[in-house]
Amino acid sequence: MTNEQAIELLKNLLKTNTTNPPGNEAEAAALIKPLFDSTGIETKIVPYSTRRHQLIATLHGAEPGKVLAFTGHMDVVPVGELPWDHDPFGAEEAGGKIYGRGASDMKSGLAAMIAAMIQLKEEKVPLKGTLKFIATVGEETSSIGAEQLVGSGYANDFDAVVIGEPTGNELSIAEKGALWVRLTTYGKTGHGSTPDCGINANEHMIALLSRFQSDFSFVYEADDLLSEPTSSIDVLRGGSGTNVIPDKCTVEIDMRTLPSQNHEEILASVQSLIDGLKQDIPELRVKVEVINDMLPVKTPKDDPFVQQLVRVIEDVRKKKIEPYGFSGYTDGAFFAQTGRIFPITVVGPGSPQVAHQPNEYIERAPFFDSIQIYKRIAAEFLS
Repeated sequence: MTNEQAIELLKNLLKTNTTNPPGNEAEAAALIKPLFDSTGIETKIVPYSTRRHQLIATLHGAEPGKVLAFTGHMDVVPVGELPWDHDPFGAEEAGGKIYGRGASDMKSGLAAMIAAMIQLKEEKVPLKGTLKFIATVGEETSSIGAEQLVGSGYANDFDAVVIGEPTGNELSIAEKGALWVRLTTYGKTGHGSTPDCGINANEHMIALLSRFQSDFSFVYEADDLLSEPTSSIDVLRGGSGTNVIPDKCTVEIDMRTLPSQNHEEILASVQSLIDGLKQDIPELRVKVEVINDMLPVKTPKDDPFVQQLVRVIEDVRKKKIEPYGFSGYTDGAFFAQTGRIFPITVVGPGSPQVAHQPNEYIERAPFFDSIQIYKRIAAEFLS
C-alpha cells in the first residue's frame, strides 16, 4: 500500500457515514476487511449489534513475542447545526487539506494504522511477536465497543497499546476520567394558570443546579500532566407545554476527573448536596444515575515503551517532543481494565483543535508522518 493508496483509503472511510448515533460501523469494517485479506493478514469481525461491527486484524511475526495493539474507533460525532464549506461526507481535498467528519477524529489515525500494518507485511519487516489492529464501535458514546472487547478477553494479551486519536503527532500518556451523572427531579403536573396546585420539577432543578454551582467542589491532588478536574452541565430537559406544570426535569453533568479522585466519593458529595437542599425544599425528589463511568489512565514518563515512542516520533518529525496528558477520554479507559498493567499511549495525525468542528480536516504531511511513526514503533517494539 503506497501513501497515495492510503489517502484513497482515508477518503473512502470519510465517505462512509458512521455518525453515532446510530453508528453504522459495519460498513466501515466491511471496507477495511478486504484490504487486510488481500495481503494475508488475519481478520475477524466481532458483531456488537445490528450494523455495528468491530474488526480485529492480526499480523503474526516469525517468532513468538510481545503483543502490540494499534487501536481506534470508527464512529464519528454528528455534523452539527452550523453550515460547512465542504460536504461533511464528500472527502473533498483543497489546499492540501482533506475535509470530512472524522478527518481528524479519527479516521486519519485509523487509515494510517491500517497502511502501516499493510506496509510492514508487504515489506516483509521481521517481527518477533504480534501486531494487532482493533477498530472499535461507539467510542463517542462511552466506549461501548472497547468495553465489549475487554469483557470478552480480546485485550488480555496486550503488552502495549497505541491509540490513534488526534494529537497532532504529539504523544499523550495520560487522560482524565469521565463521570457522567444524570439528575432527575420529580414534581406534580398541573395547569399553568394554577401553579400552586402542582409541584414544578423545573423550579426544583433550578434550585438544585444553583446549589450545585455554588457549593459543589472537587477534592483532588494536582497532577503533573493533567489540568484540574471539571464539571459541565450539558443537557437540560423539562416541560411539555407552556401551560403545563412540569412533573419531571432532567440534567446531565459531564465531570472529568484526575487519578487522585474517587468517583464513589464524588457521587457521595452530590448526594450530600441534595440532602442539604431537602432541608429547604422538603418535597424535593431527585434520582441520581451514573450514565458513564470511566477511570483516568496514566502511563509513567519513564516507561520504556514511552521512551521508545518519544525517540521514534522525534526522529520522524525532526523535533523534540514532551509527553503530555489531555482532558478527553479514549478507549484506553477500558483497555486499562484487563487486570494487567501495560503502557497505554495516544498519538495520531489529527488536530484536536478541529475535531468535532465544522470543516474538520486532515493535512497530508502529518498523515504520512503518522504512518512512519506507527511502522517504526511496531518494528522496534517487536524486534
